[in-house]
Amino acid sequence: MLTPEEREEIINASMERTLLILPETVGHLITNHMAMMKLNEQFYTEHPEFKDRKDVVAAVMEMVEGENPGVEYKDLLTKAVPRIKERLTVIAPLNTTTVDKSPNRDFSSCGEL
Repeated sequence: MLTPEEREEIINASMERTLLILPETVGHLITNHMAMMKLNEQFYTEHPEFKDRKDVVAAVMEMVEGENPGVEYKDLLTKAVPRIKERLTVIAPLNTTTVDKSPNRDFSSCGEL
């Protein structure tokens, strides 16, 4: 059985270890974030036609990443390019900028109820 002092010692030691590893963890996260930013910048430099449609790129990337778990990000970008192009050709004829907020209340073409 542990005494309260021994219990406190164990808790304090584990907290100290956790706090000591925190700067290293944050450093790794920052490094990974910078690498991802560099890959994204390179991706949009190689594919400038995607710059204005980042919403489509993000949606396709989520889909590709879900289908390929554990694959490196740069490989996911490569796999996503043809699918992004395909998606852009599908949505190109759609009008996504003009929104008519007034409902059409003319029901004469519906016939009798």
